Amino acid sequence: MIVEFPLFGAGIIYFPTELSALRVFEPRYLLLIADAIKQRSTFCVSKNLDEENQVISEVEIIEHRDISNAEQLVLVKCINLYKIKNIKIDKEYPVCNAEIIIDVGLPPKIEELNDLQIKIHRSLSELIDKGLDIDIPTFEIDTENRILSLWEICTKIPMTMDLRDKLLLSNDVNYRFKILERYLEEIKERTI
Repeated sequence: MIVEFPLFGAGIIYFPTELSALRVFEPRYLLLIADAIKQRSTFCVSKNLDEENQVISEVEIIEHRDISNAEQLVLVKCINLYKIKNIKIDKEYPVCNAEIIIDVGLPPKIEELNDLQIKIHRSLSELIDKGLDIDIPTFEIDTENRILSLWEICTKIPMTMDLRDKLLLSNDVNYRFKILERYLEEIKERTI
């Protein structure tokens, strides 16, 4: 099913469950945010406004505040991923038609998610010992929705944009899990 969304070209896409702050100052995006607040609707965040077939994040506004007359700080939470079919930039703000991305494959077992958490804690502890200034994250595995739990784990690990993109572009749950496991192994090998 194709859905139309307002589109914010933020230069990044988010993992489902990820919270992020958007600093909004362009007039067209201030209007987009105002409409989303007024209508209590979601919008999508994309890397750019000229690439069709890109993955985008549907976000909802959690909180917002004015920084000045012409700037807002908006806290958003990603709730879903879509793939753009087309983009229209001839309106007050960009809009796109997009189709939801359906995950395929079985989610990891609860024990596998717990093991992954332990590996993350170990890897991050070793990086902290080497001088990286980060906090060790806490996780809450949702036994009802292990796919969202895997996405939440993605939000807690420092990673490159390339790795983020690889995870976001795959709709295969098992493949995402394997990517994370390999990444944690690479961290372990580098810190030994």
